[in-house]
Amino acid sequence: MSSRFIKYIFPVFMAGIIVAGCEKDEDIGGTAVEKLAGEWWVQLSVDGDLISQSFFSVMTYNTADNASNKMWIDDHEDIWPFKFKCDVDAANQTFSVTGATSEYSNITINVQNGKVLTGVSKGPVSQAVTDSIYFEAEFSDDPGVTYQIHGYRRTRFAEDDH
Repeated sequence: MSSRFIKYIFPVFMAGIIVAGCEKDEDIGGTAVEKLAGEWWVQLSVDGDLISQSFFSVMTYNTADNASNKMWIDDHEDIWPFKFKCDVDAANQTFSVTGATSEYSNITINVQNGKVLTGVSKGPVSQAVTDSIYFEAEFSDDPGVTYQIHGYRRTRFAEDDH
């Protein structure tokens, strides 16, 4: 029986493995806002003056329905705290919102002049080319003050993390 296995069944078994190994992997693609989505190291300024030397972590990511005209901006309660959906123009890599309510609190946020610029920034230590982010935010619990939030996409080099 074992010589029969080797002679007939084993070659069929191996042919199946070879054919299965040659199947093409499907390209799963990206999200509708993938050029805007990412992890960011940002700082805050008011009227162009840096208000802290600290960097804060902010994430931008797609909505559950993968809408091409919406994304989340989330500071994981590191800055204000804020987590809100904003309107997106994915083709121009811009975003804004008026009167969005934070998922972390009852404050509202207005964002204007939001923009992701591809390949115009560098990691501070690695000097790896990366994207930059900029947006102006006004929070309902600090009315009349417009914060400029600006920074760079996380490079994934440990020396560039804060």
